[in-house]
Amino acid sequence: MLKAYKYRIYPTKTQIALIEKHFGSVRFVYNYFLEYRQREYAKGNKKIGYMLTQSELTKLKKLDEYKWLNECGSQSLQMALRSLDGAFTRFFKKQGGYPKFKSKKYTHQSFTAPQNIKVANNRVYLPKFTKEGLKVKLHRNIPENAILKQATISRQNNQYFISILIEDNIPTPKPTKAKTAVGLDMGIAHHIITSDGVKYPNNKYYNKSQKKLLKLQRRLSKKQKGSNNREKAKLKVQKLHTKITNQRKDNLHKISNEITNQYDIICLETLNVKGMIKNHKLAKSIADVAWSEFIRQLEYKATWKGKTIIKIDKWFPSSQICSYCGASTGKKALNIRKFDCPHCKKANIDRDVNAAINIRNYGLGQVDNRNTVGTIGI
Repeated sequence: MLKAYKYRIYPTKTQIALIEKHFGSVRFVYNYFLEYRQREYAKGNKKIGYMLTQSELTKLKKLDEYKWLNECGSQSLQMALRSLDGAFTRFFKKQGGYPKFKSKKYTHQSFTAPQNIKVANNRVYLPKFTKEGLKVKLHRNIPENAILKQATISRQNNQYFISILIEDNIPTPKPTKAKTAVGLDMGIAHHIITSDGVKYPNNKYYNKSQKKLLKLQRRLSKKQKGSNNREKAKLKVQKLHTKITNQRKDNLHKISNEITNQYDIICLETLNVKGMIKNHKLAKSIADVAWSEFIRQLEYKATWKGKTIIKIDKWFPSSQICSYCGASTGKKALNIRKFDCPHCKKANIDRDVNAAINIRNYGLGQVDNRNTVGTIGI
């Protein structure tokens, strides 16, 4: 099973210079061959893939003008080509937008080393960093006998991190007979509502920090462009954004861990988040609850633990059906928080809990998941 371990690293000044050189070289290769593919495509050559660009990169590195590329790990440059090829593949499959040129002004920079990784004595050794290694804070131990597949070094807010992808030789858990199931309704007033009536609050991390963020952004706007003071002010804004993101992710990890530990089958609705964000009145609130990140965490944790996730059809009217008798009662305004059924006369049912129960019942009724691990869309 593949897992990633992320740590903060503390490079020396010499190592920082080499890391920054890798960032620049990888970014150059990505941009150079993005432009190359655009030119060739305009000429009618539409069969350009990784192998062709790799061959062209080898030729490029032999030219006197570009010999400086040899100062960086060759495999890191090749990984930039793979990243570009993957971006085009996703674009042609309509899974992403057209690849964009990378800028050195981006706050997040990274490069990947796919082989020859070693961790020992709180040091990480990579190609071009083999002499003394990179000092690392190992707050989580990497499992013994794990195969180190690749390492990605990144910079964010003037701090450096390494993410090590490992294969732990632990097989994917075998399917277990489902004993417990839950339906999840995702909202804004409450982040997650379960069919058992549990409500996880929306902590509104962005909203709580918005005043401070606006204050920092005003200070930034008053600084002279290109000045050191502007860079310092910009860094403060970036750090606050990172803090908000980390707070949100940490909370989602706690919730997703609790749910995947407690239930064998997890049913949830398929949300069109991109479409919902177009509603400008709700866009900030929807972004703050981070439904997509929550679903991502649920999916990989379910796979690790041998649990099943059922994604029901996005058009299923979970809020319009009575969870007691199954009758449809039509659309209701968002300000109506209680569900009253005119058919079975059940009254004062919590609207969100009612929807979560319907999601659970629909998911269980559509698919037999007793021998399934992972994610199913229905």
